[in-house]
Amino acid sequence: MDVPDSIRRELTLAAPRDRVWLALTDAKQLVRWLPTTAAEVDLRPGGALLLSWADMTDEGVVDEVSAAQRFVFRWRPQGSDRPYTRVTVTLADLPDGGTSLVLVEDGFAVLADDHDDVIEGHEKGWTAELEELRALVETRAA
Repeated sequence: MDVPDSIRRELTLAAPRDRVWLALTDAKQLVRWLPTTAAEVDLRPGGALLLSWADMTDEGVVDEVSAAQRFVFRWRPQGSDRPYTRVTVTLADLPDGGTSLVLVEDGFAVLADDHDDVIEGHEKGWTAELEELRALVETRAA
């Protein structure tokens, strides 16, 4: 049986790419849609990433930053020895002034015991969180 290794989400956002980029990479903006209590981002390859919710914190490492185009990081629950999964977010301008966002999280196949629970949780999580991102960037004043 094949074990799913990735999650893919595609969104069309009615917001300029620079606004979406800021919401993805600026800690003050991130905490408005992804984690609920705190965010820290050292926006450079090798930089640390910390995202906190009321009941957990995820730690990560920034792998790639191409300003307003591509953001890649690895993350896992803080203090865990679970392998990291990798999140790649790619942005592109749309002719109408909006932004195309493609998010791929991969690396789930190496998760042995809790693979199904983790991938299901991340699938549901990204669906909900990306709608919060949409609400933030589409309603924010230009």
